[in-house]
Amino acid sequence: MHALLLTIIEYSYIGIFVALGLGIIGFPIPDETLIAFAGFLSFKGKLSFFLTLFAAFLGASSGITLSYYLGKYGSVYISKKYPQKFTAYSGKLKEAEEVYIKYGEFALLMGYFIPGLRHFTAIFAGISNFPFWRFALFAYTGAFLWTTTFLVFGFILESEWYLVAHFSNHIVEPIIVLLALALFLFFYLRNK
Repeated sequence: MHALLLTIIEYSYIGIFVALGLGIIGFPIPDETLIAFAGFLSFKGKLSFFLTLFAAFLGASSGITLSYYLGKYGSVYISKKYPQKFTAYSGKLKEAEEVYIKYGEFALLMGYFIPGLRHFTAIFAGISNFPFWRFALFAYTGAFLWTTTFLVFGFILESEWYLVAHFSNHIVEPIIVLLALALFLFFYLRNK
């Protein structure tokens, strides 16, 4: 973790872009903590707030786009390489695709705020053949909201930016999960 933060100091915007891109793909990078640290650096005047936001947004968007294409083309490769196994699960995949087409936008929008989920939402979107324009609309909006939220936290918390991990795990994530469940139930019941 310490080495990652030193990398951000040394490579600034490029370091933020690369680290967040890799973090969204699934590398073990503490994304929220990294963004909060960048917010603290922008508070100190070592980084521009808007350039930091742009680098973070671009990194998160690039990572999730790459994950989308990994899901999309990886599933095609697997289906050709292992057609028997893929056919055996085709019914379950069709069901998952239908569910994702209905509710995937919320997963893409809210998924950033839930560690673990954010790494898989784009892959499932690609596997489900979720239209790219819909994927981009919700995934990039989610990326903007997520990066802005934690950058502002780091900026506001100043030298206590490291508390963002505590806030994220104990306050922000449960609220986001509850909101996501409420939205899911609302649309599920409305469709019934």
